[in-house]
Amino acid sequence: MSNQNTVSNSNLEVLPEGPKRNYRKASLSFRLMRFLIGGLLKALFKFEVRGLENLPKAGGYIFAGNHLNGWLDPMMMLAFAPAEPRIYFIAAREDVESPAWRKFITEKVGGVIPIDRAKPNAYREIINRVAEALLGGGVLGVFPEGDVSAIETGRILPLKKGIGHFATQSGVPIVPVAFSGTKQPWLGKPILMLIGQPIAGQTGGRSVADELTRQTAQAILAILPAPAPENPRDRKLLKKFFTNLFIQPGHEKEHPTPD
Repeated sequence: MSNQNTVSNSNLEVLPEGPKRNYRKASLSFRLMRFLIGGLLKALFKFEVRGLENLPKAGGYIFAGNHLNGWLDPMMMLAFAPAEPRIYFIAAREDVESPAWRKFITEKVGGVIPIDRAKPNAYREIINRVAEALLGGGVLGVFPEGDVSAIETGRILPLKKGIGHFATQSGVPIVPVAFSGTKQPWLGKPILMLIGQPIAGQTGGRSVADELTRQTAQAILAILPAPAPENPRDRKLLKKFFTNLFIQPGHEKEHPTPD
């Protein structure tokens, strides 16, 4: 892994001097929460996870996937990937500090990189905090489409460029992951999580970041299965309940029409 601390883009020059904490370590409270969430998910749905052997053991990588369900996709990352190295997600500070119960859970369980979006240098803060977590042995869980897909088509939305900047700032590999079946879950529904081969880490400027973003999109598409055809005779128990439970209203966006 490269420890290069600057890139050519002048807006992204300031990085932490080095990791100040062990981002790889999983707390006891997180392990307990992960055990409970994983057990509950397995009781409700039929999960299949493939490609766990592709995950780097030492940490310091970006876990990048398509996004069909605002809550279920990241919960699967946390529940079915190894507890260590620890996975972190970026979240607005106001979303994790209010109400009080959410702040309590975040502090006890962790796994969040809180960002003050109102700050004028918020993007630079995101870059710095992510680089610190990755260089400290942690994993960044990210959904680079930037939106939750409104329908499951076996395609993805254009990726935001932030993932390329995260990767080039720290030189860590990117591991693609594809989710299938999480869009509208029902009791006992088959749900698939596929983990692909890592994309080698690189440091550099904007052109390198753009190339890594392109490679990430290709890698996700390469492992993303087509939606399974639904049998109208199948009973979809509690479909409306689970769909509403895991949905994030206002965060969905239609896929482009396939060619």
